[in-house]
Amino acid sequence: MDADYTPEETDHPDPAPEGSPPRIGWKGMLVVLGVAGLLIPMDAMIAHGARWARSGLGGDIRRELEMLQQYGAIGSLVIIAAVVWLADPKRRARLADLAAVAAINGLTLLFLKMAIGRPRPRFLPDDPGAATTFLTPFGTYPLGDPPVERHAWEVWGGISSHLWSMPSNHTAAAAALSVWLMTVYPRLRPLAWTMVGVVAFCRVILGAHYASDVVVGAGIGVLVASWVMRRGIGAGVLERFSKG
Repeated sequence: MDADYTPEETDHPDPAPEGSPPRIGWKGMLVVLGVAGLLIPMDAMIAHGARWARSGLGGDIRRELEMLQQYGAIGSLVIIAAVVWLADPKRRARLADLAAVAAINGLTLLFLKMAIGRPRPRFLPDDPGAATTFLTPFGTYPLGDPPVERHAWEVWGGISSHLWSMPSNHTAAAAALSVWLMTVYPRLRPLAWTMVGVVAFCRVILGAHYASDVVVGAGIGVLVASWVMRRGIGAGVLERFSKG
């Protein structure tokens, strides 16, 4: 070993400067909602096209898409957190922000899904109007055999996630994780944005969401994660706990 080697100085060099979260704000969200509004009349047509394309997917390609759509889900968060913990000790505190981003984003999406109540594309073959159905908290939709009218918030009624099409939670989670990555590791910005698009595409082509669902999900994920990261909410909570 080189006699001049000093682990204290070389094992964990100073990290590269962090970046700033993307600014979207409420004006940006209005643009997102406007785009989604333009897509809604085309959602059924796009969903039918995705259904046709999906029928020709080979097993390996389908499995790859199913794997890629999990970017932003709990498994990928655990893997990324483990990599940062082991390879970048000076940024371990930033993992608290990642946890805060995931938690706040998840709760926000759950509330919105139950409040909007949009049936999934799976209902299109039997209900051509499903793509333009938005139940709000007060409307119901027939589910089960025999059909029973259910609200989107009746989680105890066996609705699964059938009435939770908008917004796309997977796309929002991907956007939230990408905001964290591009803030902590700015060089990953192009890859991070690309992965949001990949997840959005996967959710539509696999029949889980309409195109407008993924647009709204991406916008909300960016909005929530940027808000959390600018305030350092997770790191702030961690610091308060560490000080007792």
